[in-house]
Formats: sequence, structure tokens, C-alpha cells
Amino acid sequence: MSKFIQSVLTGLKRRWKRAGTAFLSVLGSVWLVTEVLTRVSHDTNQWLDNHGTSYLVFAIASATIGFLIAAYEARAVAFTIPNTDTTLTLKFSNIFDEAADWIIGVNEFFDSTLGNIVSANSLHGQIIAKLYNGNEANFRRDVDAALAGQQSEPVQRAEGQTARFPLGTTAVIARGPHKIFLVAISKTDLATHRSSSTVPILWDALSDAFKEVDSRGNGDPLAMPLIGNGRASLNIPPQHLLRIITLKLTELGKQYDLPRRITINLSDDCFEHLDLVEIKRGWSIV
Repeated sequence: MSKFIQSVLTGLKRRWKRAGTAFLSVLGSVWLVTEVLTRVSHDTNQWLDNHGTSYLVFAIASATIGFLIAAYEARAVAFTIPNTDTTLTLKFSNIFDEAADWIIGVNEFFDSTLGNIVSANSLHGQIIAKLYNGNEANFRRDVDAALAGQQSEPVQRAEGQTARFPLGTTAVIARGPHKIFLVAISKTDLATHRSSSTVPILWDALSDAFKEVDSRGNGDPLAMPLIGNGRASLNIPPQHLLRIITLKLTELGKQYDLPRRITINLSDDCFEHLDLVEIKRGWSIV
């Protein structure tokens, strides 16, 4: 299914009344203009007599275009975070395409082994696979350098790193044109390697991450995923998770100088679960 068709079908489910109203409104506007013109112009009357079918096609096509525009579900919205100069953009796109610094959630071990320990499908895993060409040793070297001097505790594990850092610990890595803020937002089961998190953990961890963004980000544009919706799932609907993160950014705006531009990159599998228009409307009236 193309993204356009998906956007129209999803929009129809949510705003079919508005789309129907737009269809009738455009049709009525065409009719009104036609009525005025036919009363003041004999040529218009004659043209309609000779091209009635073409006129009907034009009227229906115009109304259909209005219908599709009204029904189309936005794939990106932007609004200003209250009481800040920061524009927050929510959009369905790949975070690795963003010309910005990135915040990426990881586990409290900052693991570097792809496979059972770090899923290759996670953003954590994609950083190793894409930005480090799968070279786990180089990723480990940069992470260890970034974490030098940070408090940790030794933990016995059959696989993976054995130094566990407090949740919220943030490692800042410079890679090409990007700074990557790796923030520990999830706990790891020592037997299964499965990560998990909670809203309070995420809430506090974002405070720690943005403290680093404030001190080391230089105000550069920042991008982040819908943190908590991946492998370290908080098991709450994406719509609610996005509202929580947006609310947290509003609170952080009172503590730190946020970047002028922040983007939350959303995955396509959340498209039918997220109503960006409604979220923007809610924050635009705050």
C-alpha cells in the first residue's frame, strides 16, 4: 500500500465527516460561482449548454480533490513547545536521514554485541551496523571513552558487558557530522537479555539526557525516536507515549535551553495508531 493511499484511508477512518463536508462545500462553491456567471454572462450560458458533461466532470473532480485533501492524514506536523522558542516536529521518517544530533535509548550496560544482546533491528543495533559498519570493537571503544569516569557497578553475566550504569547515564559520541546521545533507559534481564522500562524511568532518563544536550549540544538540531516504543517497550499505546514525551519536553524547556529545532521520528508501523493532527491541536491551544 502506498503512503498516499494509507494516509487517505487512515484519515477517512478518523475524519470522514470533515471530508464529506469538504466535498459538498467545494461542489457548492463551484455551483455558486456558476450561478453568478450565468446570470451576468450570456457566453457562459452558451458554453455550459455546449459543454455540460465537461462542466460536470470538472465540478466532481474539484469536489473530489477537496475531499482527498480533507481526508489526507498528515505524515508530519510542527508546533512550538509552550514557553520556548523550540519548534517540535513530529513526522514519520527515518531518524538516520535527519541532519541533526540524535538521542538513542540503550540498556544500562551500553552493550555492543549484535544478536541476542543487541537486536540488529533496534536503533541501538542500527548504529553499530550502519554507522560503525558492524564493527563492534570500534563502537565499544567510543562508548567506553564516553563513559570514562562514570559510576558503574560490576555484574556477572554470561554474555555482554559486565559494567552496569545508573539509568539516565548518557554517553555522548561524535560520529561524522552527528553527536549521538546514548541514554540508558531500560533494565536488562540477566538471563534473557530482554530490556524493559517504565514511564518514571523514561521521564527521569530524559532529564539526564537533555542535561547533556544542554551542555554539549551547542543548540544544534536534535532528533529522537519514539523512545520506549521499541524493544524496551513501555507497553503503552504510541499515542499516549508520544504525549508523555511531548509533555516532558515542555517541562525540560523550563530547565534547559532546548535546541531551536527538535524532531521526533516515528516508525511507519505506528501510523494508524498516531493522530498527529489531534496532538498538534492539543498543544496549539495550550
